[in-house]
Amino acid sequence: MIVAIQNAVPIWNDFFFPLVLITSDNLKTLPQGLTVFVGEFTTDWGGVLFTGLTLAALPITLLYIVLSKQFISGITQGAVK
Repeated sequence: MIVAIQNAVPIWNDFFFPLVLITSDNLKTLPQGLTVFVGEFTTDWGGVLFTGLTLAALPITLLYIVLSKQFISGITQGAVK
């Protein structure tokens, strides 16, 4: 389970690889879609952007909460002889 969590986080948060390969606005990932709210001179940090960032972090957070027992046991097994 620890391997699943450690592999899911970078894939979920990937920004650069889809930026290079995806050209359609309909196929953009969530981190890329949030760049719409970042302007050249101003950024709406308080409203929509933080809400989107919170929603983007929610699946990984829920995955950790559900699998926290396995996560902690997987980390501690390597520390015990």
